Amino acid sequence: MKFHYLKKFIQHYLTATLIDVLHSPFVFDLYQNTIEKQKYHSKFKAIENCRTNLLKNVEIVSYYDLGAGSNLLSTETEKVVKDLAKAHLKPARIAQIIHQIVLKYKYKNIIELGTSLGITASYIATAIKENYPLEETNFTTIEGIHDVRKVALKQFETLELSKHVNSIEGSFNEKLDDVLNNYQSIDVFFVDGNHTYEATMDYFNKALPKAHNDSVFIFDDIYWSPGMTKAWEEIKQNNNVYQTVDLFFIGLVFFRTEQNRQHFKLRVF
Repeated sequence: MKFHYLKKFIQHYLTATLIDVLHSPFVFDLYQNTIEKQKYHSKFKAIENCRTNLLKNVEIVSYYDLGAGSNLLSTETEKVVKDLAKAHLKPARIAQIIHQIVLKYKYKNIIELGTSLGITASYIATAIKENYPLEETNFTTIEGIHDVRKVALKQFETLELSKHVNSIEGSFNEKLDDVLNNYQSIDVFFVDGNHTYEATMDYFNKALPKAHNDSVFIFDDIYWSPGMTKAWEEIKQNNNVYQTVDLFFIGLVFFRTEQNRQHFKLRVF
C-alpha cells in the first residue's frame, strides 16, 4: 500500500495541471475560491484549538476497525485519543477546502460517512451555520465506534455546533439506507471511511440517485490502496459524472451537465 501511495503521489505531482493553463471556467473559479490557499487568520482558530487538544489527549477509548483491513474476527482494543488523532484527522488544509466548498456553493443537505473525532464535521457545520438558519439545513454524520463518536460530540459541544450536526452511531452498511431516506436530494456526499473498492462503490451507487446537477461527492484517500484507486477510476467513468477534480488527498465529483466531461488533477500543497 505504501509503495502504491508513494508512486501515485509522484505521478500526481508530475502530471497535475498548472492553474495558469487551466481552461475550464468552472474549475478555475473552484480553484481560486476553495482550493487555492487562503489567509484565514482567526476564522478557524477554535477548530484548530480542538485539534491541538485532541493531539495531546491521553484518554483511552475502546476501538475496533470497521474499515479496510477489518474482518469478522476483529476484536475490540484500546487506543489513546492522541494516537487516533494523529492517524485519522484530516489535515487542516484539506478540511478547510471542504469548508470553502460548502460555503461557496451554499450547500446545506450533507451526509458524511466517518465522523472520526469530529474535526472535519466541525469545518462543514461551521460553513453551514455561516450560510443558513438552523431549520433550513440537514447535515448528518455517521460514526461506527461508540467511544470515538463520544469524543466527536464533545468537539461539537465545545464549538457550539451540536444543533447543526445530526450525529448517528452505527456502521455505514446499517445506517446509510435510512439516512438517505431522510433526504430528497444531497448537496454533498462525503465518504471518509471503509476504504475498500467494494464499500466505496456501494456507497456511491446508493447515494447517486439523490445527486442533482450541482451536487458534489467527495471521496477521501483515493490513492490509499489499489482498491481505492480502482474505485476512483470507475467513478470517473460513470455516465452520470461530468467533471472530477483530483486533489490526490481527496477526489471531487461533479454532475454539472452544462459543462464538458473533463477530469482534472490539481496540486494542493
